[in-house]
Amino acid sequence: MQGVVPHPEIAPLLREHFVALAVDADEAEDEVVSLMMKMPDAQMLPFVIFTDPEGNFLTGSSGAVNPAAFKQTLEDLIADRP
Repeated sequence: MQGVVPHPEIAPLLREHFVALAVDADEAEDEVVSLMMKMPDAQMLPFVIFTDPEGNFLTGSSGAVNPAAFKQTLEDLIADRP
């Protein structure tokens, strides 16, 4: 994620449309564990989890992230908003 988040095509989307939170997965709260369990393919850190404003799981991924695929995920989430 370290090369993806500051990417010039991704950083503006994150700043404008999302609230980013960092969570310690070793000492995760029950709510975080519940969200991680909704990703059956989650096998390695980092986990990236998207929720709606009420905290309901929308999508997520784990492990290395391709900038183009991550950008597409962000654009899809933005387009799906009411």
